Amino acid sequence: MDDPEIVEAVDADAAFGVLSDETRIEILRALWRADGREATFSELREAVGMRDSGQFNYHLGTFDGQFVAETDDGYRLTTAGAQLVGALLGGAYTKTLDVGAIDVDDRCPRCGSPLQFTYEEGAATIACSDCPHVSHFWVPPGALAGYDVDELPRVAARYGRQFVRSSRDGFCPLCDGRVRATVLPVADTIDADGATDEVPDWVAQVPTCRFDCDRCGEGIVVDLGTALAEHPAVVSFHYERGVDVPQVPIWRFAALDPDRAQFDRRDPVRASVTYEVDGDELTVTVDESLSVVGTAVA
Repeated sequence: MDDPEIVEAVDADAAFGVLSDETRIEILRALWRADGREATFSELREAVGMRDSGQFNYHLGTFDGQFVAETDDGYRLTTAGAQLVGALLGGAYTKTLDVGAIDVDDRCPRCGSPLQFTYEEGAATIACSDCPHVSHFWVPPGALAGYDVDELPRVAARYGRQFVRSSRDGFCPLCDGRVRATVLPVADTIDADGATDEVPDWVAQVPTCRFDCDRCGEGIVVDLGTALAEHPAVVSFHYERGVDVPQVPIWRFAALDPDRAQFDRRDPVRASVTYEVDGDELTVTVDESLSVVGTAVA
């Protein structure tokens, strides 16, 4: 069967150009609020508050069916338009959040030291104060709106689950492009010059996973413990021992310790990560593409 042909309906520069005018943004917002996300020309013009019908018609024409489509009765918001308004409401392009460092009501699963939550430039980080244990993922500001400050770490962790899940399912969380997983040492995921000097030797060779997007080129690095936390074998192992994985903060699954994650061999790649509950251990083994090739309970 031939691969589906996806064509570039609108040049990216042209698409951003369409959105450079406040009137057009208001048209999108008005359609978002309209019943069925559809409205007549008159209803839209009244909602936006523009008297000049000719000028308003010009603005509608610039969408060219990409964000707003013309119908027999008026205009409707397309899927692309709805996604754009959703991103605006979520604050990805319009909001910021400044909360400083927040003490997390939990301890590092590796060393027992206090954890701290920070949020900067749309990214949440839960890090240990004494060891390299860290969880880092993108969270739009709007996802954290309406919560008390002390709730933010766990709210961000819940959002982080879908960030990891999307990558595991093969979709880039940023652009929806195709993602490919590669298991490799932590040291090989650090691009900055000299950055490996900041990573202890015992961490540098711990296996981790990088999800590379074919479309936007984003490389998302996730430790094996977190990447596999929702695999059926892992969920079942925990559930049989009274632990509901979705209710466990994502940072507790991080495996940046050679006692929990290691390479069994390099060619072909076989890497394993171990989960422990009440003295029982589940070891999950994966290949270079993060496909599970074996499990064992001890």
